[in-house]
Amino acid sequence: MDVTRNPDGSHNPPYDPNWPPHLEVQWSAGVAACETGLRIHVIDLGDDKYAVHVGSSGQSPMDRASVYAFLDGVQTGVREARR
Repeated sequence: MDVTRNPDGSHNPPYDPNWPPHLEVQWSAGVAACETGLRIHVIDLGDDKYAVHVGSSGQSPMDRASVYAFLDGVQTGVREARR
């Protein structure tokens, strides 16, 4: 999912709490990509498992909680590297 950042800090498309879990994961990855400038791609492997690729490296399979923790770590790492 392509996500962009608006001047007010919100994201487009905005988060929709009615999305199914795989769209929530894709949106979160899109936000992380937007915030970090990295190319992040999520593949739904089915059975609530995902593969996450950042650039040319990837992590697989991961459950939803692990995906969110991984994306948080990516964003934290980029923030620290920019200091």
